[in-house]
Amino acid sequence: MKIVIKNIGDFTPSEYEKMYSAMSPGRRKKADGYGRESDIKLCILADHIARSLVSEYLNIPDEKVEFTFAGNGKPYVAGNDCFIGISHSGHFAAAAVSGNPVGIDIEENKNRGLRILRRTATDSEIEFVGSDPQRLLMLWTLKEAHLKCTGEGISGNLKSVSFEIGENGIVSNIPGFIYSCRVTPDYIISSAENTGTETRE
Repeated sequence: MKIVIKNIGDFTPSEYEKMYSAMSPGRRKKADGYGRESDIKLCILADHIARSLVSEYLNIPDEKVEFTFAGNGKPYVAGNDCFIGISHSGHFAAAAVSGNPVGIDIEENKNRGLRILRRTATDSEIEFVGSDPQRLLMLWTLKEAHLKCTGEGISGNLKSVSFEIGENGIVSNIPGFIYSCRVTPDYIISSAENTGTETRE
């Protein structure tokens, strides 16, 4: 799996226009649906990153990249074992590509409080988080990445997957997945990759 993260401030208006023109009609409609300029840029940039990753992964020109969406909304490239994950938050857009189903989630690294903890975490996870909002974001992004990977999305039961995060890595109660979590001063990004078999709907 390869993940790329970009800052929306690193691109000019003309570059965004070029990225926008390369988007599919459906993705353009999604970008146009955002109200704030920063959200529109995030959507455009995330699509661009994903397109560039697929182009490199399959060794085809950017303009030949066509995304298909499964019944659960997950993007992939038809006719290839090429799965894509997309996420954005704050000033950052991220995308991942893999030969296995993948999910990623990026969140700004800032204190969002612990109010959601008991609604989303198991008892052992609550103990892990304690009063540390950064640990909560680590847990939150891992859960979102997992649910995006499976296609359930944020509407899925966040307590259905639980994590143990320690010196030896990250494991969940569901076998067949590989996880990663990267913490920086600006953002936290987590990924989930399903190394088993998935049926597209």
